[in-house]
Amino acid sequence: MAQDDRQREDALFVASLGRGIRILEAFDQSPRSLGLAELTELTGMNRSAVQRFLHTWEQLGYLAKDPATRRFALTPRVLALGYNYLKGNRLVEVGTPYLLEARTRTGNSVYMGALYDTEVIYLVRLPQRFLLFESTLPGRRIPAFCGARAILSRLPEAEVDAILARSAHVPITPHTVTDPARNRALIQRTRELGYCISVQEFLMGEIAVSTPVVDAQGKPLAAVYISAKYAEWDEERVERELAPIALETAGAIGAQF
Repeated sequence: MAQDDRQREDALFVASLGRGIRILEAFDQSPRSLGLAELTELTGMNRSAVQRFLHTWEQLGYLAKDPATRRFALTPRVLALGYNYLKGNRLVEVGTPYLLEARTRTGNSVYMGALYDTEVIYLVRLPQRFLLFESTLPGRRIPAFCGARAILSRLPEAEVDAILARSAHVPITPHTVTDPARNRALIQRTRELGYCISVQEFLMGEIAVSTPVVDAQGKPLAAVYISAKYAEWDEERVERELAPIALETAGAIGAQF
């Protein structure tokens, strides 16, 4: 059953609140600002409803309108919600010291991401060198089919199949593996090795190794990523030097749960 159908059948679901949240989520499509016409098109709602929601979010302080262009942008108050989440997240609290140590030991960027539906969301990002502005920010989302193989490798096959079936399989770079059968094979290989090496799948010029963080019951909580500059690191070197540290880091974090 599709998500919209489930929501319509849920007597406790507040449809107007859901539509209001769609306004904020529409800003995923733009790094800067959006106008009324653009938001109407992106959300699929009528112009009058979008206008009322925009006014409400502006009054609440989550959106700001440029009086000259009449375009809307998110405000720092939105960031405060993310801060409150990260501050109260034990995985972030426990994991950050180990991630910092891994960055010091490897001299490379270190991330930690968690699975949410069909995406992995980076909770902690510790860049070592500037690659791309977006690559330094927590909260970035990438598709699970290519970015969460370490996590998927520790899930039951039926759950993996369901996630892959719901995924759009849209490439991030020309090197992103989008074929479902090939991704299943890569997930199986990750299951066997304990780590996954991805070459320029999320960011051009980057090679990364990822390992699953699992709790005492074997449930995957997140993944640790160590990335390097592809011009300086080949797969063999990443496997030899970075994979053991990624495995050690993920194991140390998981041991606390």
